[in-house]
Amino acid sequence: MFGKYRKIFMLKKFKIDRLIKKLASLRLAIILLFFIVIAISLGTFIEQNQSLSFYKENYPDTNSNLINWKVITFFDLCNLYTASWFFSLLAFFSLTLLSCTFTTQVPAFKKFRLWNFSKREGQIKTCNFQTSINKKLTNVVLYNIYSNNYHTFRQNKKNYSYSGLLGRVGPIFVHFSILTLLIGTSYGSLEAYNSQELVPRGEFFHLHNLVNYGRLSQIPQTLSWRINDFWITYAQGSKTNQFYSDLSLVDSNGIELKRKTIFVNEPLVYKGVTIYQTDWEILGLKLQLNNGKLFQIPLKKSNIEGKSFWVGSIKFNDNKIILVVNDLIGSVSVYDEKGASLGQTKVGSKIQVNETDFLKVTDFVNGTGLQIKEDPSLKTVYLAFFFLMLSGYVSFLSYGQIWGIEDNNKYIIGGKANRAVLNFQENLKRNIYKVL
Repeated sequence: MFGKYRKIFMLKKFKIDRLIKKLASLRLAIILLFFIVIAISLGTFIEQNQSLSFYKENYPDTNSNLINWKVITFFDLCNLYTASWFFSLLAFFSLTLLSCTFTTQVPAFKKFRLWNFSKREGQIKTCNFQTSINKKLTNVVLYNIYSNNYHTFRQNKKNYSYSGLLGRVGPIFVHFSILTLLIGTSYGSLEAYNSQELVPRGEFFHLHNLVNYGRLSQIPQTLSWRINDFWITYAQGSKTNQFYSDLSLVDSNGIELKRKTIFVNEPLVYKGVTIYQTDWEILGLKLQLNNGKLFQIPLKKSNIEGKSFWVGSIKFNDNKIILVVNDLIGSVSVYDEKGASLGQTKVGSKIQVNETDFLKVTDFVNGTGLQIKEDPSLKTVYLAFFFLMLSGYVSFLSYGQIWGIEDNNKYIIGGKANRAVLNFQENLKRNIYKVL
């Protein structure tokens, strides 16, 4: 009975080992990597996370379009980086890396750590460099080799030395760095979110305009922000120099948790949530007509020859007044409905618009453009890139081996290296010939 179960176990183990060896195939890894590159290229070409109407408009279903909105939605190419088939492709590629690591790289590393004494003179003659010296100089040569950071071992009439074993560890860490990177980016695509908000000065806001989010994203519901103030500094020629937002982060009870003035490249960070200053906008004007009640009109942004300005209008007593704003510190130009200029005014000043009425601009209604994002995988991804660069450098370290065997009155010595062969040969020659 025991023998029967043992045969079944050995058969299953044989099949698993055979499967793992197939997964460790370099050809399979290259094929999978090719398909991953194609998928990422499609994700770069096709706009991600857009509405269905966007894809119907830009990728119509015609005979000439190989990639139309039906193909995009069926294969989930509009959400490619979170698609199940894309995750499966990454997981398959990860399995090939793991299989290669444990069936090829790790055993090879263990092998290179062993004492590999040469048994025959013929083995030494196949090395990149070989020579023979007087037997009496053997100990001196071995000492020189040892002094050049070689691990040297002696057994009877044979010796073995190696250096640069760290270079053999490099490929293993390259694989694990890539695996960590794949895990980190996959986790980030499931957990991360990104929101774009345009908020008027003095207003509270919550996250609602989500641009991108994953299946497992957890949007903070107990936090809100208040725009205490917003202002812009200008350089010469009325060009925008920098724009600032004074932000307060408050909890559900209205208690301020953190306050900071942010600007471009200086965000507010709180428990993994990062708020960036990205844009600004003039939303409207607060006006007063003939010392009456304050009212607000919206402004529409226009752009001519690269210069932005905002336009709004107001109707009263069968008159139409057009107002034009160039920036937040300049004047407001006023025109009648025929386009004739009525003059310019500034915040707090009045302007006569006809024989009986005057208009006063009390304030700008401006908004700050913010990007709020959270990605719990960032530290993992950065760490993976760091180890990938470090292990890539280590992988290029040369691994050198030197063998020696006594034969009558001479000592035959030879060696080889996997990289920097010429440099290895020159160093070995110096260690040998400086005692002659």
